[in-house]
Amino acid sequence: MSTQAKAPARLERVSNLSEETFVSDYLQKNRPVVVSDAMRDWAPLDTWKPDALARRFGSERVQIYGDLFRLAGIGTLAEYLQRYFGKESVASGSVPYVRWYCHLADDERVPWADEAFKKFQNDWARPHFFPDSSFVLPYRGAAEKIDPTRDWFPARGLFISAKGARTRLHADPWCSDALLCQLYGRKEFVMYEPEQARFLTNAGKTVDVEAPDTQAFPDFSQAHPAVQDTLEPGEIVLVPAGWFHHFNSVTDSVSLTWNFVHACRLQEFILYMLHTPSEGEMKQLAYAYLESPGVRESRPGK
Repeated sequence: MSTQAKAPARLERVSNLSEETFVSDYLQKNRPVVVSDAMRDWAPLDTWKPDALARRFGSERVQIYGDLFRLAGIGTLAEYLQRYFGKESVASGSVPYVRWYCHLADDERVPWADEAFKKFQNDWARPHFFPDSSFVLPYRGAAEKIDPTRDWFPARGLFISAKGARTRLHADPWCSDALLCQLYGRKEFVMYEPEQARFLTNAGKTVDVEAPDTQAFPDFSQAHPAVQDTLEPGEIVLVPAGWFHHFNSVTDSVSLTWNFVHACRLQEFILYMLHTPSEGEMKQLAYAYLESPGVRESRPGK
């Protein structure tokens, strides 16, 4: 007797979320959630509109990607906005994507966003539910305060994507959770639970859910997304460790993001490390623990 697959659901929306509940009900249980009121202490969302960003940062060189995470080119933000924003008709997946990361490696050929983040650090705030201590990545003990508005986090960046841009299905590295804060425009997304990996991956590659190669991914038809939803301006989504996610910009969009591993997930992080992360992940972790800005600044004599 066959059973019908459960239809994907919208994510739970919560408000007035405490740090304790965020950790116990979502991080520890590896559950996604959307927080609807966490930008209440931020500057008005108009601050993040494309014309405002163009005035402040238009001459800055930014990192431009395709629909995954291979750097495709470097150009000014003004050039990207002028070429791709405000277009009514585009083919999904054909539009490049600005992922303006802060330092992810000791490579000064890349125009990192660290200085830009310093300039707009007063325009946003640590979300009220996000812990201010006790992290495995980046490392902070229980007595050491940390704040994503001013401190280094892996993959902290400003994502600027024109209508039609997408981020293809993937699970984030480092056994890390991520927060994505939607500042302008809307993004549709689907999410698959970690247990679905056997249907979504093959030989180190992940299926393109919009154009699946059934020869390379013969079991994809058995995969069932747990979530199908739209992220609206002012909302923050938690993407838990190991969850596969695919995002489409259904309008021009601006988002802010960072990854982290909280101390409550230390056991899962250790198990992940024992299963031999990729060489690229190991290099990024070495940078995080040995060379990232917060580590360098804390060394004697700095």
